Amino acid sequence: MSLPAPLDLGRMEAEAKENASKHISNLLQRPDQLEKVDQYKRRIMRKKASVDTMLKTAVQSQLDGVRTGLNQLQSALQDVYEIKQRKNGNHPNHMVKVFGREETYKSIQPIQNKLIQVNTENSRFCQLAAAMENLKHIFTVPESVRKTQELINEGKLLQAHKHLTDLESARDELMFELFKQPQQSPTDNSTLEKYFKDVVHLSESLGKQLWVIIQRTLSSVRREPTLIVTALRIVEREERMDVAVEERKQQSGFMPPGRPKKWRNKCFEILEDCISNKIEGNQLEDRDKNKMWLVRHLELTRQIMVDDLRVVVTMLPPIFPPDYNIVKTYVKMYHRALAGHLEEMIREGLEGNEFVTLLSWVNNYYSPDLMGHPDLNIDISELGPLLENNVIDELQNQNSLKDKCEEDISTKV
Repeated sequence: MSLPAPLDLGRMEAEAKENASKHISNLLQRPDQLEKVDQYKRRIMRKKASVDTMLKTAVQSQLDGVRTGLNQLQSALQDVYEIKQRKNGNHPNHMVKVFGREETYKSIQPIQNKLIQVNTENSRFCQLAAAMENLKHIFTVPESVRKTQELINEGKLLQAHKHLTDLESARDELMFELFKQPQQSPTDNSTLEKYFKDVVHLSESLGKQLWVIIQRTLSSVRREPTLIVTALRIVEREERMDVAVEERKQQSGFMPPGRPKKWRNKCFEILEDCISNKIEGNQLEDRDKNKMWLVRHLELTRQIMVDDLRVVVTMLPPIFPPDYNIVKTYVKMYHRALAGHLEEMIREGLEGNEFVTLLSWVNNYYSPDLMGHPDLNIDISELGPLLENNVIDELQNQNSLKDKCEEDISTKV
């Protein structure tokens, strides 16, 4: 390790004088500024006094630190010397101190035994206190269930979720106490589950209300965005409780009934189902009613996608938690749902010009008319092709075969 370079005090002093000269020349550029020389002088003296004070304080602090360090080193050296003497058995007070410690330990032993008894009683008291608290919930379960259901029906979902959480906590604590018993009774567990069965129904009822709100996200985000925020807050609370019970299971092996709920995954499933239903639902006609059914269906799909994604990009990010990455997630869900729908139509069979219509629409998927629309400004780099290359090749082959058959028929005619 190299030593620090010595300070060049002469050079530093010359630089300081040069900087001071520049500063003075900047202050006294006009004749009228000479009248303020005394004022400048007092200001500089005050600043100098302040800097001197700070420097003295810093030096004193460093000196105090060095003094403290030296004292600690001296104390440590003395301790090392005493330990070495005791290890060798040469310390004059060694045997006296050992004997004294044994006498002290003997005198403390009865107190230690009493403290063990006190600790046992304290544990029992804590268990009794928890049992009393749980008893209050047990006696009020029917009333709490009724009140929670009323809140759900009235749309007061945050309050309803608070009541539901209290009921689930009381049930889970009681079941955990039974779980800890050396000899578990199946009858007790079944009795407890039967008594709290309505709590499970409440959770399902609250979930249904949340899924209705999530289903209407795009339509209600303009009119009632607070409903979506409320639903997402409840979903995130349940996610945190899922994490807590998973950690508890790793420590104790106990998992409460109905956990993990995984409501965030359910939320995404609901959104994706809505997208799939919307794509399938805009097919208003079939081949028998309108020969141009596919052209109309694909154009409606394009319009709906652009409108929906415009709402997603502009209005959903402030409402959804950042870790949902809602824009990217929604785009991927639309991409998957559309790809699945097109593959289903291909499996059902295409006829005539429908091959060309579908191929042309797929080729324009990333054009400014759809996913590359300037209002969307979405990242399409992670989406990949709408249809796999082998599917595109099969469509092209079938279209070529159709054209050849038509040409042969025309030639024969």
